[in-house]
Amino acid sequence: MPDAVDDLDARPVDLLVRGGTVVTVDPHDSIVRGDVAVHDGVVVAVGPELRVDARRVLDARRAAVMPGFVNAHMHETLDRGIFEDLPFTEWLNDFALPKDRAYERRHMRAAAMLNQAEMIAGGTTCFIDIFRHPDEAARVAVASGLRAIFSPQVITEPVGPGESLESNLEFIDRWHGRTPLVHTWFGPHGLYSCSPATYERMRAAVESYGGGVGIHTHLAESRDETAIVAGLSGGLSPARWLDRLVGLGPDVVCAHCVELDDADLELLAASGAGVAHCPTSNAKLGNGIARIVDLRRAGANLGLGTDSNMTNNNLDMFEEMRMAALVQKQHHRDPTVLPSADVLRLATLGSAGALGMAGSIGSIEVGKQADLAVVDLRGAHAHPIVNVGRGNVVEQLVWSCSAGDVRHTVVAGQVLMEDRRLATLDLAEVVDLADAETRHLLTTAGVLERRYGGGR
Repeated sequence: MPDAVDDLDARPVDLLVRGGTVVTVDPHDSIVRGDVAVHDGVVVAVGPELRVDARRVLDARRAAVMPGFVNAHMHETLDRGIFEDLPFTEWLNDFALPKDRAYERRHMRAAAMLNQAEMIAGGTTCFIDIFRHPDEAARVAVASGLRAIFSPQVITEPVGPGESLESNLEFIDRWHGRTPLVHTWFGPHGLYSCSPATYERMRAAVESYGGGVGIHTHLAESRDETAIVAGLSGGLSPARWLDRLVGLGPDVVCAHCVELDDADLELLAASGAGVAHCPTSNAKLGNGIARIVDLRRAGANLGLGTDSNMTNNNLDMFEEMRMAALVQKQHHRDPTVLPSADVLRLATLGSAGALGMAGSIGSIEVGKQADLAVVDLRGAHAHPIVNVGRGNVVEQLVWSCSAGDVRHTVVAGQVLMEDRRLATLDLAEVVDLADAETRHLLTTAGVLERRYGGGR
């Protein structure tokens, strides 16, 4: 790995992350015991004991320095722990749809603040959101400093609980190219909730922008979806119908992809479309096990996502890595599938690739954006550490650490959290606002008393 040390001797850098075990996730899976130097938001050197003059230093001693997590599918909602343990039809018709219809801008602002605070605290530096009122979420992202893609969740059938094609277009027109960290996409919810014409018009609009805009949708999440889509499309699978409507390619990201036959799998891999694997959500909703091992062998453009705090119930990418590995090992009855280094890559560079960003984020390499997570290794649960050869830091990150171990979070060279203290959001304000706005949302939706009774 080039470290560009000689180029730095004559001038200061903005930030030095000093004294850590740098898990680069570069093409060689290099492990460097030393420092990361950052200038103008970009990694300019990686190496042991860099001799640079830094305006700011972050202590990474007894810590791992890794690429920030990239969450390849999530919804910024206020729904954590609200509608648990309900039969599906009751959950959908009596609670979920009324709640989604009732979402106002004020609720979305609180949801975005809550979700983004959690992601920063857990070492996530980039995410793609598919939900409501994207202007509010984007404004929060500008303040929080996270790198984000917003794909407004368009629902045409029924009308009301989602965004519309028109509002999605208007959002893109307002925000496309407005700030370097906020990106704008289309977000059709699913083939069973958006008309074919909506998907086709989105594809035409994507082409008109000439790059930088994609399509993010749920695909083949459940057996019920597969049956519905077959009826709507004249017998096609969800993957083949989506391909017919929009043309699968690198600017399309498909979440879940549980129900794939061999032809679907080959189609997704050959097209270069992004696949966002969400193992915890798939398990909680009883939707089965995605063919992740087969997708990887086929060369699919595969990343990892948490889904929403309603179906997970957290945004902890450490937990998501473990779930991804555990499910595949158990399903295949083979402890060698999805080894530690591969699952870490899935949550960082893999997700970046699924979102079309692998050239700029997802690994710690000179010239790439400085999106970093510094993970504390001082806790008993992260030991023993073996510092011989490659050592076992990657294994401890995947199997032993959690979001609460993240010490510092950096995006484009900006420190968003230092020593567990959020720098861009006020956590006390965030949680108080989220609690108050959730109560207002449930009251507006008419579901508060039905769910919790009339007690205070």
